[in-house]
This record gives sequence, structure tokens and C-alpha cells, in this order.
Amino acid sequence: MSEEKKSFGRVKGQTKSQSIISDELIAPYEIQIDDYSFTVVDATKPTNGFCGSFTTLSGAIDKIVQYQVASKRETYSLSSFISNYKETKNNIKQLLEI
Repeated sequence: MSEEKKSFGRVKGQTKSQSIISDELIAPYEIQIDDYSFTVVDATKPTNGFCGSFTTLSGAIDKIVQYQVASKRETYSLSSFISNYKETKNNIKQLLEI
């Protein structure tokens, strides 16, 4: 009795068409856009820079803001963290008009 081999995913060598958003506002992160998602990657880590995949551009921006605030390595009170988070996000949103 022969077993049928099942394969999953894309055919080897096949790539999705994608665009990349690379801007100093979101550095060192980039957003890769394909047919289905917005993928955040850390551009300083070319081999394992995956940070998350999102269905909306706004979701990807939110994650980048979280990483930017966290990378400051400061101790925050809850209110100062929220204030800093909102300020960072508003700066990006104003310039990108999201």
C-alpha cells in the first residue's frame, strides 16, 4: 500500500511579492507588505529579525511603538509608560496620517 505524501505551504523557491516600508521613524524596524499581512522585522538582524505578522498597518505600527518604548530600558510608572507610548505613537501617526 503506497502512502500519499502531503505537502504544506508554498512550493520550494516560490516567494510572495512584497514591498518594504523602511523609514527612520520606525528604524531599526521595517515592515514587509505582502498579499496577506504586514510583517515587522528588525533590520539589524537579517537572519532572525522576525518580530510579528499583522493584518493591518496600524497593528504593525503599534508593535513597533511598543518595541521602541521598551528599548529605552527605563523604569516607568504606569502613567508615564502610557504617556510615553501615546507620545511615540502620535508622532508616527501624525507624520504617516494613519
